[in-house]
Amino acid sequence: MNAEAASAAQSRVQTWFCARSPWQRRGIATAAGALATLGHAPLQLTLLFVAAIVVLVWLLDVSAQKERRLRSAFSMGWFFGLGHFTTGLYWVAAAFNVDSDAWGPIWGIPATLALASGLALFFGVGALLAVLLWTNDVRRVAALALGLFVSEWLRGHILTGFPWLLAAYVWTPGEPISQLASLIGSYGLTLLTLLIAATPATLADGDQSSGRRFAPMLVAALAVGMAWGWGAQHIAGAPAQPPGAEPIVRVADSGLGQAEKWENRPDQEWRVLDRYLDVTGDPNDDNADSIVIWPEGAIPVVNFFMLENPDFMAALGRGLGDRVLVTGLTRREGRADGVAYFNSAAVIDGVNGEARISQFYNKNHLVPFGEYIPFWSLVSNFNIAPLQRIGSGFEAGPSPTRLVIPGAPPAVVLICYEAIFPGMAPRGEGRPGWIVMVTNDAWFGGGSGPYQHYAMARYRAIEEGLPVARAASGGISAIVDSYGRQVAATNARVLYAEAQLPPALQETPYAQWGSIVLALLFAVIAAFRFIPSGRRGPGGSRK
Repeated sequence: MNAEAASAAQSRVQTWFCARSPWQRRGIATAAGALATLGHAPLQLTLLFVAAIVVLVWLLDVSAQKERRLRSAFSMGWFFGLGHFTTGLYWVAAAFNVDSDAWGPIWGIPATLALASGLALFFGVGALLAVLLWTNDVRRVAALALGLFVSEWLRGHILTGFPWLLAAYVWTPGEPISQLASLIGSYGLTLLTLLIAATPATLADGDQSSGRRFAPMLVAALAVGMAWGWGAQHIAGAPAQPPGAEPIVRVADSGLGQAEKWENRPDQEWRVLDRYLDVTGDPNDDNADSIVIWPEGAIPVVNFFMLENPDFMAALGRGLGDRVLVTGLTRREGRADGVAYFNSAAVIDGVNGEARISQFYNKNHLVPFGEYIPFWSLVSNFNIAPLQRIGSGFEAGPSPTRLVIPGAPPAVVLICYEAIFPGMAPRGEGRPGWIVMVTNDAWFGGGSGPYQHYAMARYRAIEEGLPVARAASGGISAIVDSYGRQVAATNARVLYAEAQLPPALQETPYAQWGSIVLALLFAVIAAFRFIPSGRRGPGGSRK
């Protein structure tokens, strides 16, 4: 289509976008990216996310007509990502305020902008890939979904990955549409969400008949309705839970902020222990056989490591009674070449008032720059330390495996960052009966970060068909069933939540064949992009 024909075929919307200067379009892209953030927790305004993706399609319509179309498309995608990740990850700056003597609050803003700028590169690449496949008809909807999906999958895997704010999470976890994650996982739901969200852009196709413009919308609406109906039916089939069939689980938080927990006092570890024992409850009450879960790094390392202090462990045992405790902690191991530090979770079995350490899990998926410094041998010369301030950082342990929890089904423990990655729980014969999550969301401050993290945790329950018990310092501690529905949760006034552990489901289709189903879905959408449009080109050939 030549320039005159393209201009004549444009709608008023498309003409308006074409009339904007490059920097005006970049500003619109940035604003649209920020708008997309409102689709995520805590607001979950899904329609605003849809509106943002539609604007991105119209911006790429303009880029596709430019002489340097790939450069223009990358720019639109990057500015969209910059707006999205700056508003979606602003809470990262709060981590730099915890140890202000070492870092200073001034570092939080540039660090957050640097992170957002780096992650925005993936949106830039996704937009570039989309324009490589661009068309001037409804098939460009598939092009956008495919391009952004590839870049989002890469974002979740390159350099250890950071799949935060995936498009899938604009659907409230536990509600019907979120149940699709049990079939196609969060990445598959991201691909479908991008496809559906881009579809309303066809309403502005000026060279199409009314039928061609509205038909994609009707199909998308039908798809959403069918997904909702299937999800509702899936939830309605939830198995009944006989009373007493599973143990009582209590998740608890101390209520202390990160800076409060790190106060440099000679009795600091004891003060924090008293806070946790208060919310753990009396070991002689009716639920004395319950399982108690404390968050990641529950007891700070100020004067000593908790496992190395016999008096501390004795006091812990008296507070537990006969209960089982799963707690996050920092520990160290002496080695011939020095000391290794681990961000761990421990299963501690209380037996007649004595705390017996049963098993450890050492966190496998560490946070770059937070828990370790990449290329440490090089950057150590610049006196840069991880935010955790533990030596040169933690060492990674092996992949998560089942842990034996006395009085409960075997569990897998995921520590903080690990809960944002689909597929971390073992499958097949090694499949656990539930997921224990321990996290320290106090690093995130009081903004949207803890809500976003909690939403992702609930998606892990849906994907695996397993209940989740989540203990979060400074965040939301909760018991979640195998459909991602909240059973019990803490709030500003109550620092513990308690419920009977919900039953596990059969292994989900995603857990069994996740990568195969995702590949098939990608192939179907790619096939839609490459089918002939049905419109006649010069000489009567089909376009």
